[in-house]
Amino acid sequence: MAQSNRSKVDEAWNASVIALVIVLAGLLYMFGAAMSGDSLPLTESIRGAEIFDTRDVP
Repeated sequence: MAQSNRSKVDEAWNASVIALVIVLAGLLYMFGAAMSGDSLPLTESIRGAEIFDTRDVP
């Protein structure tokens, strides 16, 4: 019975690590898109975001 519980714990850890990797990859993608200067489409894709374009303001 201990072996069965051990495998369930291992499966839970594996699922947690995979979820963490997916979340970190998403954050890295968003950070990279924001740092590349292509923030307008990124901001438009976020619901409820307000866009202030100050590139043409003197």
